[in-house]
Amino acid sequence: LVRMQYEESACIFDCDEYRLYSDRVMELAPGVESVVVDSNLKCKIGGEFNTALNTPIFFAVWDRVYKDGRYSKHDWTVKVDPDSVFFPSRLRRLVAKYRESDPGTFLNNCNHGLHGPVEVFSRHAVERWTAGRSKCQEHFVRQCSGDCGWGEDMFIDQCLWKVLGALRPFEPELLVEDHCDPPPGWEQCDDGVVTTFHPFKDVAANKRCLENARAMEASSSSDAIGESVQGPSADALGAATSFDA
Repeated sequence: LVRMQYEESACIFDCDEYRLYSDRVMELAPGVESVVVDSNLKCKIGGEFNTALNTPIFFAVWDRVYKDGRYSKHDWTVKVDPDSVFFPSRLRRLVAKYRESDPGTFLNNCNHGLHGPVEVFSRHAVERWTAGRSKCQEHFVRQCSGDCGWGEDMFIDQCLWKVLGALRPFEPELLVEDHCDPPPGWEQCDDGVVTTFHPFKDVAANKRCLENARAMEASSSSDAIGESVQGPSADALGAATSFDA
């Protein structure tokens, strides 16, 4: 799946910089290897919402992201699941209207709260999350009288927003997926604006979604004279993705 995305120069491979994270070194192509994190990338299903209890996995991934320090070279860092169909060029248009703030900014992608297929953080949000994670852990242990049983998306959403005070604007064009009230026919990906479609775990389905969305974008822009996006936020988009092969 990820190899197809690489060959198509699609998804995270259209970002200014990208990293693949795994529990072992895996070669995607000559010179393109995954970065090892301190986790076996395995977790149980359960908790309040019967979802993947994957928070410790992503603690390990974010520890490596912060240690590598590449996020600091970019205005935005994006965590993308491999079965997402993600368009960095569309995200650049979305984030162009934001300027960095002291508490940091992360984008809410669903009216039910942040969902994990695509998570977008400003540089200050990454730093605030890293520095404040232990504070959030202590807070939620008290609040839930133990482990809250959340997946990583809910934990980081509640942590950054409710405890650490980061800005959390809602961007409805950031994600269309089966668990977030999608419109009829969404799985055809006939949309030239939506930034991310999810889930498409099969290579053929993922590529078909990619091609349909690309065709729709080309069609909708064929009569346009041109477009210019101003500001540093549109020029520096890096990406961090989990990679569980």
